[in-house]
Amino acid sequence: MASTSNQNISNVQCPITIDFEPKNITNLSASVFPTWICLVVINVVTSPPTVLINSLVIWTVLENKQLRSNSYYLVVAILSLSDLLIGLVVQPLFVSLLICIINQCTYICELTMSCVMLEVLCSALTAVTTAIISLERYLYIEHPLYYQTSVTSKKLMIAIAVSWVLLGTVLPASRFLVNDSYWARQLPVILTIGLSFVVILFCVTKIHLTARRQMRAIAAQQEPVVQQSKIKEYKRIFTLGLIVLASVACLCPILVLKIVGAVKGNWSDDFRYISQGIYVTFFHLQSLINPIIYSLRLSDIRTGVAKRLCCNRH
Repeated sequence: MASTSNQNISNVQCPITIDFEPKNITNLSASVFPTWICLVVINVVTSPPTVLINSLVIWTVLENKQLRSNSYYLVVAILSLSDLLIGLVVQPLFVSLLICIINQCTYICELTMSCVMLEVLCSALTAVTTAIISLERYLYIEHPLYYQTSVTSKKLMIAIAVSWVLLGTVLPASRFLVNDSYWARQLPVILTIGLSFVVILFCVTKIHLTARRQMRAIAAQQEPVVQQSKIKEYKRIFTLGLIVLASVACLCPILVLKIVGAVKGNWSDDFRYISQGIYVTFFHLQSLINPIIYSLRLSDIRTGVAKRLCCNRH
């Protein structure tokens, strides 16, 4: 009777699932389990530094009144908050889910639902927040008069708060749609990340061209005081460019595979079992790469993070 009951439970599909049914894995090749174990190790190793360095970036910005009053650094702190959630919540859930799938434990369905919803939400939050940073820099460089009169830290916080609330409401709800279509389940994520990347690439391309042109003009003028302030400002722009490159490297595999999977329909079993864990891990790694870029490229962040690391050691 017990075995019959367990078999009936395993045949029930989760209302929210990944690219394969985690309670009914079949035809696994010899490469699947070692790949999952490798992904578990990578996420276990990178989760603590992700939490630590993002916490230090947020602490540095919030404790310093000058940084806290700067719109750019304030949005950086918010992006670090979304990255912090990846290391603090999402990566431990992802590790638990993989271990649970390997051992076919009782709580696969609950872990899958929690992990999928948070993965979808955090990837969208990261993309949208990066788009907002790009728009802020675009207006600052391309439309300075409008920026000075219309863009404030308060308005940026309201825009981010509204976007986070909307994403937190719409994206999880879309996963509960009673529809077996792959497109129906993936379309909200594709649209959110895809549109965000269009905004990001447009803004970053424009401001990089303008920044390089203005830097050449400043160098020709040979005015040290102007050079110092302008070059510091342009470093923020080039830092944003590095963040975008990291985002493209880490998030584009998700977008491409989602689109190809939706068009093609069915993957081979091995690819379905392995692919999602790999590109999700790439997304997790971005949450560690972002604060490292801030700390290396932005002197104010670098000084604050180094100071707090030294204080923690003592």
